[in-house]
Amino acid sequence: MKLYRTLIILIIVFPLFTGCSHKLELTPVTSPATGVHHQGKFVWYDLLTPDVATAKKFYGELFGWSFKKQGRYTVILNNGQAIGGIVKIQPKDNKDHLARWLTSLSVADVDQAAAFVQESGGIIHEGPVDMKNRGRGVLVSDPQGAQILLLHSSSGDPADVDPPMGAWLWVELWSKDIDASVAFYEELGNYSTIAGKKGYRFLWQEKWRAGIRLVPDENLEVRWTPTVRVADTVLISKQVEKSGGQVLVQPRDLSIGGSAALIKDPAGGLLIVQRWSQQTSAAGE
Repeated sequence: MKLYRTLIILIIVFPLFTGCSHKLELTPVTSPATGVHHQGKFVWYDLLTPDVATAKKFYGELFGWSFKKQGRYTVILNNGQAIGGIVKIQPKDNKDHLARWLTSLSVADVDQAAAFVQESGGIIHEGPVDMKNRGRGVLVSDPQGAQILLLHSSSGDPADVDPPMGAWLWVELWSKDIDASVAFYEELGNYSTIAGKKGYRFLWQEKWRAGIRLVPDENLEVRWTPTVRVADTVLISKQVEKSGGQVLVQPRDLSIGGSAALIKDPAGGLLIVQRWSQQTSAAGE
């Protein structure tokens, strides 16, 4: 049933990303263009939500984000820098279609990556397709069902820099089978893997790229969950509740330093907020 709900969301949403039938005006991943690609880097994040206005209010109050409307697409700006977008979904049953963040992973060859996903037991939902202003992409689910957009950006990828407050710090995969996820993503993203505490795995490619966490709880769906850098997770958590969201996991100290909390926006989108210093070797667990 969980997989069924996920597939319905993807069927509803992806035509918006193509911009074909709905004439969605996407924004480039980088502006000005870098012309440089970092295979294995997570380069863009889109919020798929049934309520764009509430999402803008919530995240604006939480992180100070601003927004720019481009037709049916809303660009997310952090201190004037485009870092993501918001796309409205129109489900028939809101109960089964909660908001979610969709991550975009940079790959060198989208068609080759799509073939690998299919050969590995994943699902190709839409594409590969050329997306106006964005690049060539394919929407897939990995062999365990986690959805992700594989992208070769037409403008290049963002540079590897320490993220400012309110920007994307990290992203982690919630997996039911750590070893299977590691084997799949090591080949897809050309990563090596470093073991952390409590079975956590870090995906490494000259820099820390992402983490993989075991989530045996059947109520937690396999997914990629992004992290936003904040100065104070306690204050942010209080603001989450004031703005109509929920704190699912209260702020807790991490073994690597800093602290993190898991939050849910008013429409159900999940996000991690984390306090992190540049002296810390990696984000995540």
